[in-house]
Amino acid sequence: MAKKQVLVGQVFQTVGATNGRSWRVRETVTLFGIPHARVVSTEDEGDAKTLSCFVLVDSNYYRMIGSAPAGNVAA
Repeated sequence: MAKKQVLVGQVFQTVGATNGRSWRVRETVTLFGIPHARVVSTEDEGDAKTLSCFVLVDSNYYRMIGSAPAGNVAA
C-alpha cells in the first residue's frame, strides 16, 4: 500500500466535526524527526495549528475534502 502524503494546499476536515471547520495546509515541517503540517482555518487564517501528518492522513481523525495544486511539496 502506498504511503499517503500531505501536500501544501490540501484541505482537511475533522471527522465528526459539528462546526464543519476545514483546515488548509500552509506548509510542512519536520519536528523531532516527525513530519508535521502547519494548517490554517479556511474561514479565519488567523486560526492556525500544527498537526502531525500521520494524524492528518488517519481517516479516524481527518478527511481530505480538497486536493493540492500540482507541484506542491510533500511530507
